[in-house]
Amino acid sequence: MGRDEFQSESLAQAAMPSTPISLWLVDDNRRLRATLAELFQNCEGVQCTGSFASPNAVLSALASRVGPDVILLDVNMGDANGVDAIRPIKSLSRSTQVLMLTTFFDSQIEQRALSSGASGFLLKSFPMDKILNSIRQAWCKPAPHLKQMARETAVPSPQLNANAGREAAPTAVSSDAPAANSGDGPRKRLLWIKHCLDLIRNSRN
Repeated sequence: MGRDEFQSESLAQAAMPSTPISLWLVDDNRRLRATLAELFQNCEGVQCTGSFASPNAVLSALASRVGPDVILLDVNMGDANGVDAIRPIKSLSRSTQVLMLTTFFDSQIEQRALSSGASGFLLKSFPMDKILNSIRQAWCKPAPHLKQMARETAVPSPQLNANAGREAAPTAVSSDAPAANSGDGPRKRLLWIKHCLDLIRNSRN
């Protein structure tokens, strides 16, 4: 173990929260989700409070619930790619840290995930204590500044019209969405959530 890794583990252990770290699991394998949830029940300082089978499901939950401290997010989930869900998740719950948990290592996918805002890239074959320590390390990271997140989660306009046969989801900067410029906060949020769900639905591995 390198010095930096040792120091990170020491900091994570020293910063044990007074209340459990809330954790959501996002994976299309129901049995794996159930197994992980059961394992985390016996882990001090972590509480699994949500389990979802797809990025769409977790985004829908974030639209109506306060996000958790950490999300463990699978990469390949049928037609959906977990990496494409990172930015929408972070935009809906800025303080939530996202850790990728996948079967196979791919350096390019890892780089995409990290550049999209993930706090780490873990393999399902890792020992439980390593996964647990990564969750604690992610929890220790400060939430990004709101303006920084706004820049990082900005989606270029061409992506909004990726499907020519479908109506592009309006955003706060859309010229045909006067309500989005009227200061109507709840409507802005609903439009953005719809846009996030469309991005995930149209993504392919």
